[in-house]
Parts: sequence; C-alpha cells; structure tokens
Amino acid sequence: MDNDNLKPSIHTDAISLSVMSIVHSTSVDGIGLRNALYTAGCNLRCEHCHNRESWDIEAGTWQTLEEVYDQLNVDFFPISILGGEPLMQGDAIMALCRMIKERTAKNIWLWTGHTFEYVQNHYPELLSYIDVLVDGRYEEARRDETLLWRGSSNQRVIDVPKTIQSSTIVCLDD
Repeated sequence: MDNDNLKPSIHTDAISLSVMSIVHSTSVDGIGLRNALYTAGCNLRCEHCHNRESWDIEAGTWQTLEEVYDQLNVDFFPISILGGEPLMQGDAIMALCRMIKERTAKNIWLWTGHTFEYVQNHYPELLSYIDVLVDGRYEEARRDETLLWRGSSNQRVIDVPKTIQSSTIVCLDD
C-alpha cells in the first residue's frame, strides 16, 4: 500500500492527544534510558502488528499537550514517540515536539509507518524537531529480530539532522 495515498491526519486538534501510555525509563525505544509516549490510533494497520490494541484512537485517554509534556519531562531522560501511528495525530505531535525542543535540550526519536519522504512532504516542520526517525511499515516477510529499534529490514533508523544537512538519507547504522 502506498503511504502517500493515506490521509496524513484524521485528528488535527493541536492541543490534545489520545495517549495509550507513557512509559518512563524504557531501554528498548532508542539509545539509553528514555521516556516513551505511545499514541493511540493507527490507520496503517500493518499485518502482524504487535500493538493492535492501539489502532483505535478512542482506545487512548485524551490529554492536553501540557499534561503529556509534564509526564514526559519528570526527569532528564530523552523522549521516544511511538504508536499506534503518531502521525495520525500529526498536528498535535508536531506541537508537542516543538514544545519539548523550545523548553528542553532533549533528544526526540519518532517511529512512523510512513517513510521519511512522506514526512518531508506532509510534515516538513516536524523534521526540525526530531533527531531520529524510524520509518516504514512493519513487514512480516522482512522481520529481523537482530535489528535494533525496528522489526523489519525495510525500516530505517534515520539521523534527521545529518539527513537534512546532506540532502541524502543517513541512517544510524550506516
């Protein structure tokens, strides 16, 4: 399925987010210990997804961006944003990332089933707030348990600032 044919965001309220959970001190969602935001809602619905419970946007709890920000910033740990599909709430995610970057020096990782190119076309401003983008749909046929931070070999772990600077995709494992 072509990601560019999917509607970028079904929920454009930039002041609240549907949150599945917030996990503190996780070591599986990026480098080091991190605080992770798991958003609700996914319109991609990858086959064999391990977060099917997050597909329904109403499965989460609606919280203001300030509430989410406060929960993510109880300590000095960097931030990871996963889903569901965070870009289903793209405007709010962009506002939250902007808020984090304006108020802290925290590193932000974001996972999406969309490609870097899709994000660049639909949410270009978001790229100025995130440090690492893990992109691409999960594909069971390309599953690889040896990969860090992703489940299938088609997914990329992209160093966003270096990619923007060089105008070519730069992955952390390059």
